[in-house]
Amino acid sequence: MRKIAAIALSVLMAFSLSACGTEGNETKPSSGAAETTAAAATTKAGVETGKSGESKDGKGIKIGVSAPDLTNVFFIQIKEAMQKALTGPNDELIIQDAAGDQNKQMNDVADMINQGCDVICISAINSEGVRATLEACKEAGIPVIAFNTAVKNPELVQCTVVSDNKAAGKLCAQALAEALGGKGKVVEITYSITEVCYDRQIGFEEELKKYPDIQIIQTKDVEKPKSDYSQPIMVDFINANPEIDGVFTINDPTARGAIAALKEAGRLENTKVVSIDGSDEGKGFIRSGEMVASAAQDPAGIGTTCIETAYSLLTGKTIEEKVVVPMSIITKDNVDK
Repeated sequence: MRKIAAIALSVLMAFSLSACGTEGNETKPSSGAAETTAAAATTKAGVETGKSGESKDGKGIKIGVSAPDLTNVFFIQIKEAMQKALTGPNDELIIQDAAGDQNKQMNDVADMINQGCDVICISAINSEGVRATLEACKEAGIPVIAFNTAVKNPELVQCTVVSDNKAAGKLCAQALAEALGGKGKVVEITYSITEVCYDRQIGFEEELKKYPDIQIIQTKDVEKPKSDYSQPIMVDFINANPEIDGVFTINDPTARGAIAALKEAGRLENTKVVSIDGSDEGKGFIRSGEMVASAAQDPAGIGTTCIETAYSLLTGKTIEEKVVVPMSIITKDNVDK
């Protein structure tokens, strides 16, 4: 069954780019069907594993992890936390870096199915376009944990582990409003195809409505949430707007690109930048005065929770459908605390 599912997923790769456009015409699986699959996966796991999660034949448990970008420190920290959270001496992570490519993520997961992973953790590059991948896991009887970002078809995953991303956006808006004295012109560098980033944007925009003298003058999605893609967008913003007082970016790597463009244009000193991640790089920007604030996620908490949830799934324990990891705001006042 797993080989069939993996083959089917590989065939679907050729059509994945059009998946979002045709999603509305597909028949969504009923919640009952999803529950049946989850129950079957748990039963299978319960037969094959002992109380610790280690397989009874001593081969250990395989947990597949599909990360969207392992050049991002945030995902590196999640990976490290996952590795530390393994409890069985023969348990292992099968980790793949999708490198921001939806097709590669689909192919990586097909490979994990072929390798016989017992659970697969996915941080979707496209929250809607990942559906075919999730359906292949369901067909193979492999439970899925969505992490970092939710998916549009939550009935196809057993658990979602995310930060409170709307709250993160609100924290950024509050920090930026304070830095601007409640007035100014702001631009946004966004990435709305991923639900996690869309939630950040929505939270930021909702909170900013409380400050009528702050105006969002331009918004644009990056192709990939990295500095190489955000820097040219910021250059375009600078060329189009003689006055920019503040910048909101959806993560610290995109902030890096925005800061580089502002430096090159000689406008960083008078422009306040806020971001989300709370990474070591982001903290460095705050210490140097290049960024006002970064809403801090808890990558270690996310990684550990994913592995603990995987073990619970494999031993038939009750799990939460959604785990929300709290966030905080890092500024110059608490960056070294």
